[in-house]
Amino acid sequence: MAPEPTIHRILTDDGVELAAAFRGDAAAPVGVILAHGFTMSGDGRRLNGLAAELAASGRGVYTFDFRGHGHSGGVSSLGDLEILDLDAVIRLARSQQHDKLVVVGASLGAFVALRHAALLGGEDAIVAISTPATWGISPRLRARALLATVRHPLGRRLLSARGTRVIDRVPVPPMSPSELADRITIPVALVHGEQDPYVPAADSILLHQRLAGPKRLVILPRFGHAETAYSPWFAGMVDSLVDELLGGTDKDVTLQP
Repeated sequence: MAPEPTIHRILTDDGVELAAAFRGDAAAPVGVILAHGFTMSGDGRRLNGLAAELAASGRGVYTFDFRGHGHSGGVSSLGDLEILDLDAVIRLARSQQHDKLVVVGASLGAFVALRHAALLGGEDAIVAISTPATWGISPRLRARALLATVRHPLGRRLLSARGTRVIDRVPVPPMSPSELADRITIPVALVHGEQDPYVPAADSILLHQRLAGPKRLVILPRFGHAETAYSPWFAGMVDSLVDELLGGTDKDVTLQP
């Protein structure tokens, strides 16, 4: 049986208390931070499955709840102030003995990870899964419906009842990964599913064109959106990508099953 995760309560620079957890060895050479998507949480079943697989392969793995999600305080700012959340988790991970630190983000988590790398820094590599290239703009019907829900008071109440507390007013859109990509010089792997119902693969293709550092684009024909599509096979692929990024490999587009 896998050991129980170590629970942490950490504070962001703007005073929001976050729930975080750690699995694995604090002296593992590579620490991996898993950043969840919007309306998800750090203790989701599929995300925890990924965390357990990565910890079993020798990684030190951190999960957490973004502000407004799960057991964390505050309200979601839809990708803006969340870079402070990720920064707090990076500080926690840097207090351990890892040589390298990789952020694996999904959807909102990937959006935040790329913004963090451009604006604050501190991670050594990123695996960005199902990431939007721009804030709030998508041709996908489900994404537009979700944004409409966030904009409406009743929609925000429904989200709150399901565990996601959202800022009362939609903020001025923060600078998006597509605008910041030329500032990101660390290795990045972009993973996207052709069956993603929220974000088209074209977003990751655009980011791949604009990123300034070593980069890898993986298009998965039968993969859906973010952690809802995680599987043991996917965990193995992420584990391999972490090694590849830290080894400095720069490859072209790859199609995988």
